[in-house]
Amino acid sequence: MVKSEEYYESFDDLEDFRDEVPSVVPQNYDYKLRRILVWVADEEILSMVEETLGVMLPLATIKVVNNEEEALDLSDKDEWDTFVVDLTEEGVSSSEFVKMANNSVNLLVALNYSNLNREGDQYATYSEPIRKLFDLDALNTQIEEPQE
Repeated sequence: MVKSEEYYESFDDLEDFRDEVPSVVPQNYDYKLRRILVWVADEEILSMVEETLGVMLPLATIKVVNNEEEALDLSDKDEWDTFVVDLTEEGVSSSEFVKMANNSVNLLVALNYSNLNREGDQYATYSEPIRKLFDLDALNTQIEEPQE
């Protein structure tokens, strides 16, 4: 198939677009101020949850534990701004850890860990809203601080 001169001339109109700056600037996410304590009751998926949250929330301090006693102990010993649990895991929703997290000023994020699988088809649609949960909390903190 031979292309006409008109076909090639139409590309000249596209030259104007080369100098345009994209309206959406890609963001570099930095969560280095975030301290997140994650309780994963199912030990088999613990490393997957830790790895996925680490990729999703770069530079955040993330501690993942697999039993409630350790989660409660760490919540008393260190400062955490966010607690993460999967309320679909057996016994988690009625646990002392969840009661403590609900009564604290810290953010409690309930995730379905099965959707965090980075190889799964749902990961792309599930990860961005999760990341925004952590951004929203940071935004609220900035709004509460007085502007100089």
